[in-house]
Amino acid sequence: MFIRRLVVNALLMVARNPAVQKKAGEAAGKALEQARPNLMKASRKAGQLTRKARDKINDITDPK
Repeated sequence: MFIRRLVVNALLMVARNPAVQKKAGEAAGKALEQARPNLMKASRKAGQLTRKARDKINDITDPK
């Protein structure tokens, strides 16, 4: 327990460091830029699936 508390406190101290926060922000920004194309592709696919599901439900509930 003591070692765990020691490690957690050390990590919290590091996380409060502005230089570490800046580096973490830069790393997160780079990760987002790399993931953006796949996120956009997944978003378009989700939109297509949602429209298909809506159309099927409308066909079932409102027959013409």
